[in-house]
Amino acid sequence: MENSKPFPLFRLPRLAIEEVISTMAPFEIINFSMTSLKIKYFIKCYLRTSRHSQYVLRVSTSKEPTVIIRGSEVYFQLITTTDEAKHGKREFDDSMGTEKFDELWMYSENVLDGWMEVVETVIEIFKFIGHFVVFKIDEFPTRNKAIVDFIKSQTPSIDGCDIYGKTETDEDVEYFLNNINVTNCLGILLKLSNHFKFPQVNFLDTCTLDPANWVTFDQLLLLDGARFFIQGSPLTNQKLNQFLILWMASQCHQNLCFLLINIDDPESLDTILDLPHEIMDPNLERIVTLPHNNTALLRGGIDIKRNDGMTATLYFNWRGDEMLLTMVVSRIE
Repeated sequence: MENSKPFPLFRLPRLAIEEVISTMAPFEIINFSMTSLKIKYFIKCYLRTSRHSQYVLRVSTSKEPTVIIRGSEVYFQLITTTDEAKHGKREFDDSMGTEKFDELWMYSENVLDGWMEVVETVIEIFKFIGHFVVFKIDEFPTRNKAIVDFIKSQTPSIDGCDIYGKTETDEDVEYFLNNINVTNCLGILLKLSNHFKFPQVNFLDTCTLDPANWVTFDQLLLLDGARFFIQGSPLTNQKLNQFLILWMASQCHQNLCFLLINIDDPESLDTILDLPHEIMDPNLERIVTLPHNNTALLRGGIDIKRNDGMTATLYFNWRGDEMLLTMVVSRIE
């Protein structure tokens, strides 16, 4: 039998070529783009002008570093591995319900360098509407700064980041936040020293700090965001009382929509509530308007008023052996 000749794709009309590309999954697009510079250029131009190309990029520096390209329904996950036997292995996982994962393993002698090559390729080819990073500082400790420098070279501004680890590495976390602008969501999910200084100065939609052993009263006042989830903080009930008083006077956190924070001493809640407040009937249900004009149903709670008319409804609830303060800001007519 005669060997089949390669299909002359570029002899087709432009619309036909674009139709072929539109049927490809990201894995096929990446492999196809690496066959020649001409094809890579064409695909890049097509994807960057296509209204249907709406991908979100999520990269992770896990033990086997990953690159996830999320489309409308499927997460395409490229996993870099040093296990040659896994190269080319592909699995489809829809056990997460609405989230479906199409996974492909790619061999590299050096997983971090291989991962960087994949990241560089996908950022060059695809048009992303969001960039997210999972930074695991324990996996490649001697190359953390190189990782940050690489991410900065590809996209100096990212929508969200979660930072994980077990060791106290203030320097690596500070280097990340000083060099990469996180614009929307940030999670610092590792223990830092009590002397850690939060360098992020821009507004965040959501900020999760656990453990927040380094969050002093002054650090809390410097944080700027809409939603805070803070656990393991050393703030006393007296400091929480001071924070609420300053909020009521519009002297801090005027953009705050939601706060969850641990309570140091559940036996002295009166210290926190040593300010003007109103205890609501626990069975009372109210539809309230949130700061961004969404609505929510609140039941009971304790209301405090800000001097511009905004209301914060406070709740004290146990979760396990820890009591938490929840604060919901709204406009109550």
